[in-house]
Parts: sequence; structure tokens; C-alpha cells
Amino acid sequence: MLAEIKEFLDYIAIERGLSPNTGLAYAQDLEQLSQFCSRYRLNILEVSHKELRTFVAYLRKQELNSRSIARKVSTLKQFYKFLIREDKIQNDPADLLSIVQKSVRLPKHLSVEEMFRLIASAEGNTNVEIRDRALLEMWYGTGARVSEMAQLKIANIDLEGKVVKIVGKGGKERIVPLSQDAIQWAQRYLSIRHQWILDHNLKETKIFFLSRLGKAFTRQGIWNLLKRYVKRSQISRKVWPHMIRHSFATHVLRGGADLRAVQELLGHKSIATTEIYTHLAIENLKVMQLKYHPRE
Repeated sequence: MLAEIKEFLDYIAIERGLSPNTGLAYAQDLEQLSQFCSRYRLNILEVSHKELRTFVAYLRKQELNSRSIARKVSTLKQFYKFLIREDKIQNDPADLLSIVQKSVRLPKHLSVEEMFRLIASAEGNTNVEIRDRALLEMWYGTGARVSEMAQLKIANIDLEGKVVKIVGKGGKERIVPLSQDAIQWAQRYLSIRHQWILDHNLKETKIFFLSRLGKAFTRQGIWNLLKRYVKRSQISRKVWPHMIRHSFATHVLRGGADLRAVQELLGHKSIATTEIYTHLAIENLKVMQLKYHPRE
């Protein structure tokens, strides 16, 4: 294995703390590039943008789908950015490679302003409002699925460590950091949760967020909760539960988060599933350019 590839893989494993499976995916992508370069007698550190485009064309001939190709292009971009930072190369040949796929149905999401307004609409001192604010803060702060929020257990929340363990599809677990706002509202909810159980003569349960009946929320129950605050925050368009997850992914990617890190936060098995959100970030840039560029 090329020394620079090994250094990059060590970097993502140690400094960025990505999982072994993620590192393996990077390694496989770069090994494919390395084999291509060897075949055509190219130096992987000296390839041009044109030669990388030839590599992408080569991938298409392998009958890979567009999402798989986009994932490999994402790996190339991360690798060559790393080489630039480490002063291994002077120019980034992958900088202008596009990972945009055509004819992709983009997931709908809320804007940051809408999301903040939605959460703030759960402002209040009643037990229900405190619970709802804690749920909305943690939901948006983790990008969890609605079913994952409904089944979240007290034992899986580590407020001192500022993380939550989310159990996803197939029982797969992932650790997601908690924002300070999510922590503060979770603490406030915990302070009234036990009294809520006593006041309503309910049985203690491992479930963190309790419905009015003292049981775990159903998906429909959380949707009804969401609709209540969408109406209160005067968001005019239709909002459904998965839009909160879409909003989380879009906003963190737009803020500069690494695609593979977002994959782990969301619990996606394949990076191709996560890549759909890169289009949302790019579409936003297009809108901003059209609005503010003096030549538009």
C-alpha cells in the first residue's frame, strides 16, 4: 500500500475517530485508484484533474451505479484534501470533480430558521411543554428516526458524557453527541418526569419520553406532537417526522461536516444513502450565488 494512502487511513482512524468499516471503504476506493494508476503508469501523487476524470469514466464502464461512483469521488476529494494539508502535493486534482448526480429526488427539509422557530414554539413551563421541548431538542440535535426517539431509553442517555446511544434498524447501535441545549432540556425534563409518573399513578418504565398515558410514544403520537408545534410556529407548509432527520443531515453538511461522519451519525449502512444530502447543500449554494453574485 502506498505510504500516503496508509497515512490518510491512519488519519481518519485516529484523528477523526471513524469506524473500521468506514476506513475499509476508504481503503477499497483508494486501492481501486491505485490499481488504475499502476495500469496506466500514473503516479497517484501527480495525477491531473483530467486523469481523475478518466478514472471516473473508467468506473462508469464497470457498470457501477451513480451513487457508488459519487461515493468514490467523495473519497478522492477527501484524500487529496488531506495530501494538500500535509504538503504532499501543491495542487488538488480532485477539487473540481463533481459528485452531483442528475435526476435525484431531494429530500425535503426545514431551513435553519424554521427549525429554530419550531423548537422555540415549545417554550413553556407546563410538564407537557418541558417534555416536548426536550424531545424536539434531542430529535433535531441527533438526527434520529422517529421510531428511535419513541424507543429511547433512560439508560442510553449519558448527560454527563454528553452523548446518547441510539438503537437503530436491526438493533444496530450508534453513539451521537448531545448539544448543550439538548442536555439542559433533558435535565429539566428528568426533574419533572418522576413526579409526572407519581401524579398520574403510572408505572415506572425504561422509556425516556413518556406519553400522557406513561407509555412509549407511537410514531403517530410523535407526529401529532410535531404537527401541534408546526402550527404554533406558523410554518405554512406540510411537515412530517422524517423532515427533522433530513434537516439535521442537511444543516450539518452545509456547516462543513464530513460526509462519512454524517453517515455514522445517521446510522446509514451505505455512504450512498447519506450522499443524497450533499445535493441539498449544493442546491443551497446555487440559490445563494444567484441571489448575491453581482453578475447574476
